[in-house]
Amino acid sequence: MMLIGFVLFAMWTRAAMSELPSGVTSCPRTNNLSEYDKCVLKQLQALTPYLAKGVPSLKLPALDPLFLPSLTIDRNLESLKIRANMSQIRVYGGTNYVVQELKANPNDLTISIKARMPHMYVNGDYDVQGRLLLLPLSGVGNFKGNFTNTDAQVNAQAKEVTDKNGVQRIEIDKLVTKIRVGDGNIILKAPPAHTLAADAAATFFNSNPRLVLDIASPIIEDTAATVSKALAARALSVLTKQELVP
Repeated sequence: MMLIGFVLFAMWTRAAMSELPSGVTSCPRTNNLSEYDKCVLKQLQALTPYLAKGVPSLKLPALDPLFLPSLTIDRNLESLKIRANMSQIRVYGGTNYVVQELKANPNDLTISIKARMPHMYVNGDYDVQGRLLLLPLSGVGNFKGNFTNTDAQVNAQAKEVTDKNGVQRIEIDKLVTKIRVGDGNIILKAPPAHTLAADAAATFFNSNPRLVLDIASPIIEDTAATVSKALAARALSVLTKQELVP
């Protein structure tokens, strides 16, 4: 859900067109930012089909499903205290987005996008300890989740840097995500010793998805931003500043 923001920086490429997939072109600079936004959106739509399988020339892995070998969460919020190690995570549906609003400015290197992911499916393994409100969270096992109508707001700011070889490049300076998952349900499978805890947690979530999703929102947003910045760094490392914004 959070992967579309950084992709637009590639739309500023002129000299390095060979790095972009066939059918994707750059958008010429113009003072008419409304027309520029339309061009960028068109190129994003042309690039989207390639994202599922990945774009090797931009060092982007397959994004649908997006595979995360491991993810550690350690947060102490008022309503949610959690320490979790998650592994073998696969996220489906992240490239099936509908862009609702897009603003891009090559002059100050900013991007703002609003988009909706109609349906996402996630699975993986978990090892968790913590507390959600008054409900203890404890155990290991496998999780599956279905989530619908996820709204994402991505705001990114880039900056110019010089790498260790003296080459000027562009990197993400700030990336902020605002995410609201519309609805969802989960299934937790655990060994016999953890079955009761898993069933209780799944029942609580599925009975109160809005409550739990709102409580977990800061963790969702922080995780989204972290993964997005990592992927953006890989894509931008392929191109120089001159190639991106000549």
